[in-house]
Amino acid sequence: MNAASIRQAEADCERLCLDYCAHADAPRPDEVAQLYTPDGEFDRVGQVFKGREAIRALIAGRPPGVWTRHECSNIRIEVGADGRTASGHCDLLMQRGKAGVEGHETIRGEYFDEFEQTAEGWRFSSRKVILKP
Repeated sequence: MNAASIRQAEADCERLCLDYCAHADAPRPDEVAQLYTPDGEFDRVGQVFKGREAIRALIAGRPPGVWTRHECSNIRIEVGADGRTASGHCDLLMQRGKAGVEGHETIRGEYFDEFEQTAEGWRFSSRKVILKP
């Protein structure tokens, strides 16, 4: 894999991280689910959602009026030697609140990602979030 291909793969995987934030906050459950491989997994603090339908249902099941604002930073992607897989890590700062209620909570954490090049493009094969105090 040449340097330009590596940079493109890194950019594509970074875009997945940013798209996840935008779609989760909207919320757009179908779009979030499509960021994953068909058998992809999302580990939300030990609770694992496997497959696109389970991930879609998680986002669709947000309680009415609850809003989120995800911000990912320090995104780092390492493309595998095979050029078809990659690993990533980024820091998470999320705010969550309820419409009509003053104030919100701030949550800090980290995402640990595995990516796979598919016929649909790069997708998460797994995403794990760990919260920080």
